Amino acid sequence: MGLGGGIVLLFALIALFSHRLPQRGEAASIPQPHWSTTARLLGAVSLGTAGMMAVLAVATTAAQRGLADAADAADITPWMPVLLVVMIGLAVAGWFLQPAVPVSASSPTAPAAPLPLADHERAVWMKSVTVARGGQIVLGIAVFIVVALSVLLLAQGIAGGWITAAVALVLIVLVASSLTFRVRASAAGLRVRSTAGWPRLEIPAAEIASARAIQVNPFAEFGGWGYRIGADGRRGFVLRAGEALEVARADGRVFVVTVDDATTAASVLAAAARD
Repeated sequence: MGLGGGIVLLFALIALFSHRLPQRGEAASIPQPHWSTTARLLGAVSLGTAGMMAVLAVATTAAQRGLADAADAADITPWMPVLLVVMIGLAVAGWFLQPAVPVSASSPTAPAAPLPLADHERAVWMKSVTVARGGQIVLGIAVFIVVALSVLLLAQGIAGGWITAAVALVLIVLVASSLTFRVRASAAGLRVRSTAGWPRLEIPAAEIASARAIQVNPFAEFGGWGYRIGADGRRGFVLRAGEALEVARADGRVFVVTVDDATTAASVLAAAARD
């Protein structure tokens, strides 16, 4: 029960304070939203998690009731579908019980103008970006919770613990490989690559329709840090709040990467797309 209550408390703290994390650069002067679709989702998940842990406590207590030795308790694996239904049902209810608070989007910026270059000149722009400290803390806590949950389930002999352990292993690999990225803009286009070599993304210059510098709030717009898909369909590597490079492809897809000096990178890509 302590673990379940801790998860709910963590979600509540993230929802309350993630919008209030210190901002860098120009983002510090831009009003930040106090609520978002992500915060609403965390509230719904908190309710579902609390319900699931409550039913789990009842199931484990009932299985041990009246026994002299807890080792003689019946297997509660058949309860797993019930736990899943309770969690999903309460999460859906929690979503619709909360008011839909609109979040005003930041003012759009115009696409960058091509960087002035002579016919014989070529421009290359490179930067590295690391997940903000707040993001590292949240991701670290999330990994710890999943690992602790898998250990708890395995210690109780619940078969579902192996699934949770597998999820924890995948989560550790994903987080470790997504902390730092190198961003490169050149005549060839845009390349974003993790220092671990993967994940990576390349957008050839011929596929770039436009590029611009924008301001990004990871939690409100993308639900967190790392490789994210926003509610509006944008995708990208969102590692911190503040300045970001947004690249629109010719097919309509939009990619975002948070990085300093995004204005220069956008100009380099605009020149590459023009050529």
